[in-house]
Amino acid sequence: MPRVNIGCPIWTHDAWFGNLYPAPKSKVVPLQAYSQLFNSVECNSSFYHLPSVDTLLKWRDTVGPNFRFILKIPRTISHSGQLDISQARIAETMKNLAHLGPTLGGVMLQLPKQFSPVQLNQLAVFLRCIPSNITVSVEVRHIAFFKKGDDEKALNQLLIAHQANRVIMDTRALFACEPEQYAPSVRELLLDVQGKKPKVPTHVIATGNAPLVRFVGQQDIAKSRPYYQPWIRKTKQWLDEGKQPSLFFHMPDNKDAP
Repeated sequence: MPRVNIGCPIWTHDAWFGNLYPAPKSKVVPLQAYSQLFNSVECNSSFYHLPSVDTLLKWRDTVGPNFRFILKIPRTISHSGQLDISQARIAETMKNLAHLGPTLGGVMLQLPKQFSPVQLNQLAVFLRCIPSNITVSVEVRHIAFFKKGDDEKALNQLLIAHQANRVIMDTRALFACEPEQYAPSVRELLLDVQGKKPKVPTHVIATGNAPLVRFVGQQDIAKSRPYYQPWIRKTKQWLDEGKQPSLFFHMPDNKDAP
């Protein structure tokens, strides 16, 4: 049955207690509280450090069977060597993540801006190492992959061949935000986030059966509306086609992401 995953890039924030979550004194488990509001999470923490098996088992047992974790591949694989790593290491990573059982909604490979079309053969090797029962999504940031030329065509064909999803990064709202309109502390935050997030075209394409959208809003949530509302129609179209899309919402300060 088609489903849509909706969530945030984190499941805990100090500002959520006593607001989104019960007060801190309730000693509520943040992940459990989060899973009662959203059915999925984009787990960014795994990009910096792969969770231990014990941690993965704890996560699995904290949420219900219909919850889905989509974990980022560790940067030691995606960035340190730009995929120039052993197949055994990828297989071991997938074996560990499999401890999440049915709550493993997939993995996301975020590639650095330096990862260029000449390295697509390395991406092909990586994709061949992913078990067929694990959904994989790939985010690219090199501008050549957004020019609708042969390089982008080659990328899309590779992803289609492996039933891999091309991550759709929608940062339009973020970059429509004018930092100078805000107080110094907020201005500094916005400039920092704009400097880190990719300013690339939003190419809406489903190369696999589980399209994944990463939406980054701007400081004024209301001004983000014209950018996120079209995703409602697109999500319905994907569901009507039998696809299972995921939409994850980011904000300059992720306390506002929910």
